Amino acid sequence: MDAKIALDHRAVIEKNGAILRVFRPDGSAAFELTAPEGGAFYLFAEHVVHGQCPIVSFDQANKINGWTDWYYLVDVANGSMERLNPWR
Repeated sequence: MDAKIALDHRAVIEKNGAILRVFRPDGSAAFELTAPEGGAFYLFAEHVVHGQCPIVSFDQANKINGWTDWYYLVDVANGSMERLNPWR
């Protein structure tokens, strides 16, 4: 599964959700991110503010504030990501 994310970069979920690989607009590899502990990249969904974002799904033992599925924002300038809000 892949999606267009920030600044015309594309992202692909790989290795059964363990890795999110990010590509520059020219198709070259930019960086990869590892899923947070206890979670896996699940799919991409439209966030109301940030556009397409990866969803990280956590198992029941690792849910955060009662939620298992969270939007994550990918920062292509810094090669990092941050948790936003629950995916409902």
